[in-house]
Amino acid sequence: MNDSNPLHWSFDYNYGAQNPQFAQELISTLRGYDPEVDARQTGVGQPVRHVYNILPNYWRGYSGGDTGQQLSIGTAIIERSKANNNLWHYSVEYENTASGENLRMQFRCNDKPYRPLTDSWQVDAHNSGHDAYTRSICDGHLTVNREVKFHINGTEVSAGTVDAGVELTCDWALFDVIPALVQTIQTSDDSVEIAVLEDLEQLRLKSRIGFLESIEIPIPLNGYYLYGIGLLPSYWWLDAYGNVAIASSTFETLVLKERMG
Repeated sequence: MNDSNPLHWSFDYNYGAQNPQFAQELISTLRGYDPEVDARQTGVGQPVRHVYNILPNYWRGYSGGDTGQQLSIGTAIIERSKANNNLWHYSVEYENTASGENLRMQFRCNDKPYRPLTDSWQVDAHNSGHDAYTRSICDGHLTVNREVKFHINGTEVSAGTVDAGVELTCDWALFDVIPALVQTIQTSDDSVEIAVLEDLEQLRLKSRIGFLESIEIPIPLNGYYLYGIGLLPSYWWLDAYGNVAIASSTFETLVLKERMG
C-alpha cells in the first residue's frame, strides 16, 4: 500500500484537520486484515462471517491532543450459513455509536447468485434514547404475488410489488451478490437490474449494479456501483479474493477488518 497517494474519489473522505485522518484509518484497517489466514481458520460447513469497521464520511471536528482516539463510529457484522434446504440464513448486527443506532436483522435467501429474499424477515432496532421509542420491531414477508408487506405494532403495511423477472434482495446480502455476479456484470453491455430492500424496510424497485473501474491503491481492487431510484449511490470494492473490502455510501464507509469462512 502507498499512504502518500490519494484514495479513489468514491471513498476519499480525508480531511486534513481531522485526527486520525480517514485515509490513515482506512489503510490501517485493511493492513490488519489477512484474507489467506482468515480463510484457513474456518472449516467446511461453518458460518461465513465478515466484520466491518464503520468510518464516517463527514468531518468530525478539528484534531485534538489525544492521538490514541479512533475515527471509527461502529461495527457491522454479517454472518450467514447455508441450511440443508438450500437457504442462506443471514444475521446482521449494525451498531453506530455516533447516531446511537443499533440494528439486528434476520432474513433468508435462496442459494442463487442474486440471493433472492424468501420466507419472512425481522428487523429489531434500538437507539440510545430512554423513552417509548427506544425499540422498534418490524416483521416482513414476500407474498405469492411478490408484494412486500410489513407488520409494525400490529399494523400491516404494503411497501409495493416487485415486477416479475426482477430479483429482490437485501442490501446486506449484496456483500455476496456482487462477488457472485462479477462475470455477469463485466460481460453485460450496461449493468444488471435488481430490486433492493434497504435495511429490510425500504423497497427500491429500480436499481442497477454495474462495473466502475479497477484501482491499485490502497490495494488492488475492482469497483462496482449500485444506483437506483430513491436509493443513495454506493460503491463496492472487491479485493483479489472476491471479498467486499470497501463499501462506501453517502454517509459512511465500511472497511473489512475480519473474515471467517
